[in-house]
Amino acid sequence: MPIELDEPTITIPKYPADEVREVLTGELITSVKDLSDIQGIVLPTEKKELVVKTLHIDSHTLVEILCSLDPVVGFEVGQEALRPGGYDSIEEAVIDVTARLEKLWAEHYAKKVKA
Repeated sequence: MPIELDEPTITIPKYPADEVREVLTGELITSVKDLSDIQGIVLPTEKKELVVKTLHIDSHTLVEILCSLDPVVGFEVGQEALRPGGYDSIEEAVIDVTARLEKLWAEHYAKKVKA
């Protein structure tokens, strides 16, 4: 009679969503301010107004920012964390990238735990 073994429980570390949002928001604000200075665009001074302001953030800008998330999540974040075509506000980018990165986090750590 074959012996049945329980499958090991896979424990994936808790996704650091708050830290991802904080780092991504900070990097995007810096990038948007730098670009607006070059282009002569006046931005809101209040953070809560700036993050919801409609302005195009292209995916190339975000690709450069993704490396700032590597130390937060513990692996190299690639462009699969981005939606092609960019975003229309900092808030939109942060919400989408945070959600996409959470899926990549689960995949990454599921593979790591199984290995």
